[in-house]
This record gives sequence, C-alpha cells and structure tokens, in this order.
Amino acid sequence: MFRENVEALYTCLLGNIPVILWGPPGVGKTATVSYLAKTLGWHLEVVIGATRDRTDFGGFPVARDGSVDLVPMPWVKRLIEAGERSILFLDELSSVPEDVRPALLRVINERYAGDVYLPGRIVAAANPGNVAVGGLDLEPPIANRLLHLEWTLEPREWALGMREGFDTLYPPLPNPKPFAHEVEWAREMVALYVERNPLHAYMAPKGEEAGKAWPSYRTWDMAARALGVARALGFKEGVQTTLVVGALGKTGYSFMSWLQELDLPDPREVMKNPSLLPSRDDRTYATLMAVASTTAGEWTENNWKAAWRVIGYAAEMGKADLAVPAAGRLLRALAQAREERKPSFPVPKEAERFLPLLNKVAEMRR
Repeated sequence: MFRENVEALYTCLLGNIPVILWGPPGVGKTATVSYLAKTLGWHLEVVIGATRDRTDFGGFPVARDGSVDLVPMPWVKRLIEAGERSILFLDELSSVPEDVRPALLRVINERYAGDVYLPGRIVAAANPGNVAVGGLDLEPPIANRLLHLEWTLEPREWALGMREGFDTLYPPLPNPKPFAHEVEWAREMVALYVERNPLHAYMAPKGEEAGKAWPSYRTWDMAARALGVARALGFKEGVQTTLVVGALGKTGYSFMSWLQELDLPDPREVMKNPSLLPSRDDRTYATLMAVASTTAGEWTENNWKAAWRVIGYAAEMGKADLAVPAAGRLLRALAQAREERKPSFPVPKEAERFLPLLNKVAEMRR
C-alpha cells in the first residue's frame, strides 16, 4: 500500500492535481513529499497550517499611494522564484484555524496568495481528527478541491525500512511523460460512465464524509486527469484505483469496476488486427477512442493508417455512429500536428464517409 501511495502522489505531482495525505503522525507523509521533491529536483516549501494566520495566505496589507496592496510573505516569494518546479506543502491542514480557512481556500482553489499567483504544485497533509491537535473537519468546498490519499505504513514495511533503510521503501519511478492523450481518453470514459449513471454525477455527502472525497463535476474531472496521467506513466490498476477513489470516494470503486468489466483489448493489437474490435456497443466505443488516443500520442504514419482501418472496419460492422467521435479525434490530432509542424499525413478514403457526419455534429453544437 505504501508503494502504491507513493506512485499515486507522484502522479498527482506530475499531473498538477492538488492532493491531501491523511494519516497519523510518523507514517512518512512529510518524508515522502521531501523525497519526491528531491527526486524531481523541485523546490519544496513547507507551511505548517496550525501556526499561520490570514495574512500568511491572503497577504499583508500595506498602504501605498492612497491604495492598499497585499504584500506576499517570504514563502510565497520563494515559490514564485522556483516557478512551476515547486511544491507548496501545507502540513496539518485540518488544524488550520477556522478564520484562516477562507484565505486558504483561495490558495487551493485559485492558486492565489493575496494578489500573487502560485505556479507550483499543492500537497497537503492532515492527521485524523482523533490525533490532530485542534483538528477540525475540512469544509466541503476545501475537501472537494483535493484528491484524498489514505496514508499508511504497515508494520512489515516499517520493519523492512528499519533493517535496510527507509529509502528502500520507495519504488523506482518512471520519468515524466506526455499524458494529454491518455487524459483525453479517460475523460471520454468518465463522460460515458456518468451518462449511464447520472445519479453518480453529484453526490454531496453529509457529516464527516463531507470532509473527504465525494463525487462532483469537479472531482470527476480530477479523477479523469489522475487516471490518464497514471496510465501514461504505466502504473498498474491498483494505483489507478487509489487515485480515482481518492477523487470520488466510494463511487470511484463503481467506476473502476465498470471500466474493468469493459475488458478492453490493447488498442495497439486492434490496430494490427481490426477484427479484435469488440462487438458490444460500449466496448466498441471505448476501444475506438483508445485507438484514436494512442494514435494521437504515438504519432506515426503507420499508426495513422492503422487507426483509420479500424474505424473503417467499425463502419462495415454497422457502427459508424460509434466511430464518429474517434474519427473526429483523429482529424483534430492531424490539425494539431500541422500547427506544431509535426509530420502531416494524407486523409485516407475511410475518413470520407465520416466528414458529413462530423459536419452535422459541428452544426448541432453551434
């Protein structure tokens, strides 16, 4: 579990997803954030929430030339100097005084401390209420802007660290990779699931659960981004589930079960052999979108031609309507490649049958 949490936190850092680590003292929350900052070569700024007041997050008011400016604190200036390669670590978040939380909410939600934009990543940590000093439940607006990871360290993991050094607990981590195309595929899957399960779209809980992860339009988008980045990094299903549940709460298990039940084939194998395209409509749609996203991410002429063969095969199966979004995705990828001066490939004959449908969809959206 510790290794999965490390990989999940690494995913959030690369994907620029605000995250909170929940766990008792001494289970490695701060140590892991420090380790990942060092691994990435990023600046780490630790701010203890329980020791701060509103001016720390909202800026110190100073009168100048008849107006009032909110002057940023030194920790803000250090983050600005470090730029995007920085981490703001808000420790003991649940112990932040109530009157400070409105200013803190703006830091988390808008990335602003006073009048200054914070370009880096945000990680928070909190102890459970039964062990936190002056701990309070997070308000739903703050909780719903964070991905929640339950941080634990099993006795066997701790014993291994004692014997061999705690750095041995950290898994080898892949280098950062482009993830935009995987995120787009994940967003398609999330949209498909929510369309079929509209009651899961927004489920505001009550009581203590309101201070943890729960489904909203914001957290569904967060879940899609986390899932896409994790897939791009090659992390296994367990890490993907940890991230999705961290964004959505228990509803995340339902989504991941649905995704697993689709039992999608490898899009690269389908591109080699279009007959592997599943026949069930939801599986057909999901596979076609995976083929289009794979092609956009691995931009070669062979992949471009193979993807259109798959889409042509879908049309021959009588599923042209399901193939329209994938066809549109491929054509957008071609336009983007031209803008970025990447190799440009001719539009094959398989695309011609989709152009009227794509034009009709565009007209309906106007």
